Amino acid sequence: MDIKTNSRMKTKYIVPLLLFCLFACIACEDETTEMPRLFRPSFIASSCFAESNTITLAWRTSGEATSYTVELSQDATFQSENLETQTVEKGKCTFANLRYETKFYARVRANNESLAITSNWTEMGSSISTLSRTIPKILYAVEGSQINETSVEIKWVVSEKNPVDGLAIWEERTTEEKQISLEDASAGQYTITGLTPRTTYYVALTNSAAPEGAEKYNQQRFTTAGMPADAVVVEDGVDLMDKIKAGMDDTSKQALVFQLKNGVDYYLTTGGEVAAKTGDIKLTKSIALLANPGERPTLYIREGGFIVKPEVGNMPNIEYFIVDNVNIKETWTESKPSKGSKTRLLNIGKHNAGTDFTIDRFEITNSDIVLPSTVLMMSDASEGVTTINHIRIDNCLVSGINDTKNVTKQFGFIHAINKGSNVWNDVSVTNSTFYEFYISPGVFGAPTADVPIAAGNKVVISNCTFYNWGSNKDGKNTYRAVGNFSKLTTPLNLSVSNCVFGSSKSKVLDAGSVNLNSKGNYCTLDFEKMSDAGLTLISLDTDDASLFRNVEENDFTVVDAESVIYKSEYGDPRWIKVLD
Repeated sequence: MDIKTNSRMKTKYIVPLLLFCLFACIACEDETTEMPRLFRPSFIASSCFAESNTITLAWRTSGEATSYTVELSQDATFQSENLETQTVEKGKCTFANLRYETKFYARVRANNESLAITSNWTEMGSSISTLSRTIPKILYAVEGSQINETSVEIKWVVSEKNPVDGLAIWEERTTEEKQISLEDASAGQYTITGLTPRTTYYVALTNSAAPEGAEKYNQQRFTTAGMPADAVVVEDGVDLMDKIKAGMDDTSKQALVFQLKNGVDYYLTTGGEVAAKTGDIKLTKSIALLANPGERPTLYIREGGFIVKPEVGNMPNIEYFIVDNVNIKETWTESKPSKGSKTRLLNIGKHNAGTDFTIDRFEITNSDIVLPSTVLMMSDASEGVTTINHIRIDNCLVSGINDTKNVTKQFGFIHAINKGSNVWNDVSVTNSTFYEFYISPGVFGAPTADVPIAAGNKVVISNCTFYNWGSNKDGKNTYRAVGNFSKLTTPLNLSVSNCVFGSSKSKVLDAGSVNLNSKGNYCTLDFEKMSDAGLTLISLDTDDASLFRNVEENDFTVVDAESVIYKSEYGDPRWIKVLD
């Protein structure tokens, strides 16, 4: 076979083979072509933020996408059924009416509806949280005239911006709430009935249409009226001293409970005279001096007060010393000025070893107190130990007498600084104002290394307002508003929170070896020691005159509704009011 013949034979077979392969490739080609792909969107971190209870998210878009689906979840795995979902056409969306102070996770994907395709999810690299709720002040404080033994009248501001359709009420130290639906909230008031006498409650307005966790508006605290069954009514202010002394001598009575009447001045002085001497009113058993909410009779003492003198064979049996809804003041005149440190409410006298005793509760609540000295005076020289398990000061207005001539010996509001004074167990000072007593050594004075400090102790000062209190000693600024703990060697567990400090030339405290928990404390520009206060203070960047209504008249009502003090209700709650 020659070369030409061989070439023709190869061509004869190769050409058909090539044509066959070409047609096969054409026949096998996918008529739909390859599916287009969507790029995953990516979040723009600088444009993702929270405001109040809304969260705004933004991401980079692509031309292939016709919409974007965004999911918001409290679960980082996005497996929870409580997902918030939106599908939008642009690269931004906002989720509103979310739960306040809650952490959320977000993810986004791209969609193309015409092609029925989606991209993979892109998750935000970190969580994003809604902010704290600013609660509108629309619920008025409950005045004494609105309170009875089993009912209370609640009043509020009616507005379309803050709709109200119910009330929630619960007892203090419980979590069980009673919900009350209002058929007509436009009246702005409602009387709640069926309450328990002499019981402390909280009440809040509610809006059932609000986001989860935001159904309640601001709340108010009140205590219903009513007296213990064994309370003795004292109508005449002159009679109280004799009734107390007679009751202490009456062995058939284990405790004395007196109901004092509104508008009556009770002079615990010789003959009930205005500026006479009180002397020692010896206590051997429990005593309570009470009035109903809204009633504020005044108890006057001078040069003396209640005293406990433990003796072998004659030991006191005192469970409680309670003053509620009764003001406490020193009585004096221009010709008979203050007796200074000789006037005190309760004095634990010096007693010897072997005469240890215990008082379970010392409480002063809902009282205006104006004394030149202390409400609780513990002897500095006792060998015997006095234990007080619980000390409670709540809702009090505390001032003093800045008489540097007659008020020479200074003691803290609670004076328990030396051996024998085992009172630092459970101390609570709350919802009170301490003002215009610059020569006071402070709420707790200056405890020494000898004072007993119990294990597991708890000392709390919260929601208090201070103004020109405990700030000056002979011009040396050595006093402290709360106290000087620099001499303590055994740690005291002290918490100071949500307090407001106005004008002062001195520090809040000297912590020493105290285990200090301090948070949410603010000061005005008139507090001179902010940088060296003894604890962390946050400046309000405003002065007293701009923050408070009238400091010259001791009216510390907060008038700046935009202040964090007003919005978060820091300081004494009595000064956070509905601003008309």
